[in-house]
Amino acid sequence: MKIKSLLLGSAAAMMAVSTAQAADIIIPEPEVVEYVRVCDAAGTGFFYIPGTETCLRIHGYVRYDIGFGDAPQTGVTDATGNETWRKRARASFRVSTWADTELGPLRTYVETRWQRDTNTVTVVAPGAAATPVFTGYENAGEFEINFAYIDLAGLRIGKDESFFSTFTGYGAPTNYTFAYGPFDTNLISYTFTGGAFSAGISLEQGNNSVTTQWTQVALDANGDGTPDAVQFATGIGGWGIDDYVPHIVAGAGYDGGAFNIRGVIGYDTRNGAGQGGWAGKIRGDVDFDPFSAFVMLMYGENSSAYTEWRRGAAAAETFSVLGGASYAATDNLSVNAAVQWQEGNGAGDLWTVVGNVDYDIVPGFQFRPEVVYQNGPGADTIGGFVRFERSF
Repeated sequence: MKIKSLLLGSAAAMMAVSTAQAADIIIPEPEVVEYVRVCDAAGTGFFYIPGTETCLRIHGYVRYDIGFGDAPQTGVTDATGNETWRKRARASFRVSTWADTELGPLRTYVETRWQRDTNTVTVVAPGAAATPVFTGYENAGEFEINFAYIDLAGLRIGKDESFFSTFTGYGAPTNYTFAYGPFDTNLISYTFTGGAFSAGISLEQGNNSVTTQWTQVALDANGDGTPDAVQFATGIGGWGIDDYVPHIVAGAGYDGGAFNIRGVIGYDTRNGAGQGGWAGKIRGDVDFDPFSAFVMLMYGENSSAYTEWRRGAAAAETFSVLGGASYAATDNLSVNAAVQWQEGNGAGDLWTVVGNVDYDIVPGFQFRPEVVYQNGPGADTIGGFVRFERSF
């Protein structure tokens, strides 16, 4: 009996010790998960970068354009003179940041574009650069940094598009690019906004400089082993400054809600032969949902890089009118049309008419068929585009 009691007592003691040891086991706490926080202050699509007070947005689009016809920017011609498709496949990648500071919002914006593009190539006879043998096309891969700037409370520094084109707003929502001002440039600009009133100034470098040197590459067009033509470039065209003085652009505007008006003046500071001078434009917009319309009146010296609508001699001045209208038929369908007239200055007036339909197949996926018609001296052309675009 004593042995049985001893065994039971030992077992009870061992269980007590085991229970005490189990109570001493430490179970680790689960790690804290830091979820991404939405940054409503910066706008749609922004979120806080973990561990910082900077907000980030990643966005962009993938686009496929199909052009056809003989109107400018539409189809192309092959080496035998036959018209064919002009294609462009583009991928745009955009990164935006935003942070609140004691001086106001600090923003950055970067956009890069990769694309496979159909480009026209002209071949001429040796020693006769002005005498084309044939005009064909090539499909080439291209890359460009379209935007890379810092913006602090209206002060913008970096790569942008000209203030002359952006301050008044782009042209109509068309695949075809109308003539209303230059685009790519490095700049330093400042825009003041006070209620409905805004004003700004921009110091711009322009794009490329201009050279009169020819680039010639031997070409064996018929395959007989003898160079019988040259492929050439007429020089690098552009509107880059020619000294340390930047181009100057200034503008002012008033936004009244359903109606707004903006004007801008650009001065090309180059002083070479046939270069430099001023241009200006004024634009008015009306918006009575679902209808909106705009008109742009433009005038400038043909020698100025800002007079993109120039016609006639370099010493002339050209007037142009660009207008457009849009009607939102439904939430996912809109109709757009635009017309531009360019004064001929003895070379004949030029008319361009464009119409298209924007249709959202599903949210973020757009389909846009478009027709382009142009009439000028000795030219009566028609063409069009079909665009597919997925934005994100």
